[in-house]
Amino acid sequence: MTTRNPMLGPRILARTLTVPASGSGRPYQFGNVWQYHSRSDRHSKVACWGLVLDLLIECPLLRAHVQAGKVRLGINHELRDFRNAKKKNLDLVLCRATSGRIEAGGSRAGAAGVRDFAGLVGRYGIRLTRAEHKALSQLPTLPIASVATVLVAAEAKAAMTAFLKARPRLKDELSSSHQTIHGDNQHAIAAGLVLINAAQTFVSPDLNKHDLKQAAPVVSAHRQPQDAQKIVDGLRELQRRSSVADSGFDALGVIVLDCRNDGTTVAHVTAHPPAPPATDDFDYARFVHRLAHLYATRFSEL
Repeated sequence: MTTRNPMLGPRILARTLTVPASGSGRPYQFGNVWQYHSRSDRHSKVACWGLVLDLLIECPLLRAHVQAGKVRLGINHELRDFRNAKKKNLDLVLCRATSGRIEAGGSRAGAAGVRDFAGLVGRYGIRLTRAEHKALSQLPTLPIASVATVLVAAEAKAAMTAFLKARPRLKDELSSSHQTIHGDNQHAIAAGLVLINAAQTFVSPDLNKHDLKQAAPVVSAHRQPQDAQKIVDGLRELQRRSSVADSGFDALGVIVLDCRNDGTTVAHVTAHPPAPPATDDFDYARFVHRLAHLYATRFSEL
């Protein structure tokens, strides 16, 4: 029986989000710090970084292509859907690079001064254990470069509270994602990753526009696991494809978190609903394995 590598991404995400942030660039209002903020892209960047890490570990062909200099990493890359005249920026893409020297910061200098995938750990404030640092160090260097052709594009979205509003929003945003990815390159692998909150309570930045050091937070109550399960069920309405001739995501994955956004520890939920079971295509490990298989078959002649 083949031994599977344990998935690192969800644990890295939960550990990193446990540490509150003050905002990148401009600080959050009133000097508040937040583990999750809907107007921040920290959660999506860290989730996509963890996904790339797991994919590198799981896919020998991808590692070989990186080692041979055939594959690079694009940061904040703008994709253009030529059919529908739409544009979308994606946090991380695996790509063929443009000719010429490698440029630190990627296609839009989203991580200025960072030259490779490992360098994003410090840039994004990612919290790794000693074992995870070792796993990263054993991988070939994945340089950041300007994008020529996208091979794998990942979009991470979150539903952390206000679930009734989140369901149609996620459907619209994710549908737009795979349409734009394949409108740019039909052969690219489009991966959708959704973070869903299963916490019973949540301190929403939108409902706490005051100095939390001076006044108690407004705490929202959730109906769990029903609220989170409705998000999972809604994702099943999204289009998925089994060949490049079809329309939809090539793979969809779900990470369920317990995040109260009150400074307490963020946990990765796996043992009970709404976390998808190991037999579900939304299960994170199955999602990564599917991406690894798709890469190995679609880009075997790269």
